[in-house]
Amino acid sequence: MPDRTRFFGKTLAAAGTAAALVLATAVPAAAAPATVEQDVAQLYQDVIDLYNGLPADALRGVDRLIESPVPQFGPRTKAGPIPGCTEGSLLTYANKLASQLTPLEGQALDALSGLSQLYVQGVASDKTPQVFGTDGQYTPRATDTIDKLRGFWDIESWNIQLVAWKGTDLGSQAKMAQTFSLGLPPAKVKAAAALATKVLYEVPGMQGGRNPLITLNAFSAPAGSLGGKRVALGDGLLDTVNILGFDDVSVESVVGHEYGHQVDFAHDNYPRNESSEMGPDAYGGYFVAHAKGYAWNARTQQEVTYLDASIGDCFHSHGTPDQRKAAGAWGEKQATSQGNPNRIVPTATMIEKFQKEYPKLMPPADQAATAAVAAAHG
Repeated sequence: MPDRTRFFGKTLAAAGTAAALVLATAVPAAAAPATVEQDVAQLYQDVIDLYNGLPADALRGVDRLIESPVPQFGPRTKAGPIPGCTEGSLLTYANKLASQLTPLEGQALDALSGLSQLYVQGVASDKTPQVFGTDGQYTPRATDTIDKLRGFWDIESWNIQLVAWKGTDLGSQAKMAQTFSLGLPPAKVKAAAALATKVLYEVPGMQGGRNPLITLNAFSAPAGSLGGKRVALGDGLLDTVNILGFDDVSVESVVGHEYGHQVDFAHDNYPRNESSEMGPDAYGGYFVAHAKGYAWNARTQQEVTYLDASIGDCFHSHGTPDQRKAAGAWGEKQATSQGNPNRIVPTATMIEKFQKEYPKLMPPADQAATAAVAAAHG
């Protein structure tokens, strides 16, 4: 500002006219264009403000398949790593991808991933055609799986939506404006939406929304949360599972697991330990092995348990690879060993049976640690 004032003073002295004063005050010097770093920082703040402006229960009960490999908004509290544990192959791969990001890319990814999750949770709807997979290749399998699940479990199912989580939705200013409207003051919505699409394309590492880390996840949301009951299936997750060799069982296993959360939600079962994820592994295993589910053979059932294990972590959070593999295998065994292969165990009974089995899947040291974590979270 001092430099501009001195420039204007010299101009006025040379011109000596009132016209020069009008010109100088009516046409201020153009502001310097924002840098990419400034754009990303502003978008990150916009998304934080969006999250902070959401209704109190907007994210209540939402359960993501895996912890994000990039930092999330707000504190992350968990116990230390489990000695001797090796995280699952999917998490290892995701963390490798995340480690290759620059700090700027990491901040952009964090903001965009958080924004896209809110879009698919609170704005997207299955009333419009859903396309699963980056090229739509998983759409038939996804729709077949959700149809089977709705007829399989004895819970209210007509209002459980299956929605596609696509990073490319970030390129629509209209969709982003709807998303920011969920919690941002109206006066800021239009600019924030425009900035989101700008960052998406000006940071090459985002690949126009096709960086798999943006949507390398899936989640299930209960009735009381933002957008209501739904299962979201990320393109990045499906692509990554394919790379790791689980394509044959990917859609059915992941959707079956996420629908398993709906089974828990229907009975107000919100465990505060690893059984919150291991239970849906078990219910999903039961579904794919059951005669009225997919009736998969022993080899395919084993592939499902290895996929379960690939998502295991080592932080007393979602279950270790061995624990998750064991939970899925337990569910499969319930289906293949029951006297009447066509009988479907009621969901309330399935939850009760797994909660009795769960302590057996947890080594004594883990039981103590998970009890401590649960106590710490009230």
